[in-house]
Amino acid sequence: MSRGAARRLIPSTTGGVLLVGVLTLAGCAPPATTGDGEGFHGGGSKAERVVSGFVDGWGGPEPDPLDHQPVVGWLSDDDFGVITMGSSSCPSVAGDLQVLAADEVRIEFGQSPHDPCTADMSPTTHVFQLPSSVDGRPLTVIVEEHDTEYVLELR
Repeated sequence: MSRGAARRLIPSTTGGVLLVGVLTLAGCAPPATTGDGEGFHGGGSKAERVVSGFVDGWGGPEPDPLDHQPVVGWLSDDDFGVITMGSSSCPSVAGDLQVLAADEVRIEFGQSPHDPCTADMSPTTHVFQLPSSVDGRPLTVIVEEHDTEYVLELR
């Protein structure tokens, strides 16, 4: 092979490595929002919407990334959000919203089906609409995540 041919191959090889790197990184970038449990963050979620980060209009407390405890906040009269902390590429997956009383609901979160997961700590907002039978205030939201039960209150 002549020296000139080798020079022409280097840019092509470098470009191929660069293209593979870009495609790999693009595959790790989830969409910002999904609906009805579909898409990358959906993973079978029963939430109305799943949003990477904070949903627009979030008025609740900010989660502490060091204690991993979920937080809840109102988004409207009928919608509330649960923010969980975890891998941005493998957020927890919400199960069905269970009505326990007119002022109490329960949501069990499971492990993401995605693998491998990034080793970061990011908030994910899970948006739920309350059934009409849930009209008591304050509202108790029981969140079970990673075998731990959190009793949270929405005022």
